[in-house]
Amino acid sequence: MIPDELEQRQRRYDLEWRAYAIIRKMRWLTLILGPVPLIWDHIVWPALQKMGVPSIITMEDLMRILILDILPLDRWISIETFERMWPHVVNVCTILFLVFFIWAVQKRRQARAAAHDVAEIENIMMQGGQLE
Repeated sequence: MIPDELEQRQRRYDLEWRAYAIIRKMRWLTLILGPVPLIWDHIVWPALQKMGVPSIITMEDLMRILILDILPLDRWISIETFERMWPHVVNVCTILFLVFFIWAVQKRRQARAAAHDVAEIENIMMQGGQLE
């Protein structure tokens, strides 16, 4: 009975941890495409310009260079299309970042609870006891 229960709880722990890892990666991706460009383009960049810092690249310019120049996506996306879509991408990624942030906190708690369950079963097995 206990080995079956251990295997089931171990499987649950593995699934929780994989889901948590995927959510963490998505959280970082949406952070880079959402809040970072908003903060850089609307707060940091104007403040640097007021302080007299020479012209540097904005996040929109950086993404335009990456998408249209470095990656050969200019066949499918024109500069005009990119400029129209970029603000929407930033807004959607900002909202998704908040969703993934909350979801990651919940998933981390679930993964820790699953790890605790596995440790509990292993502890019972080491003591030679029965699962209640």
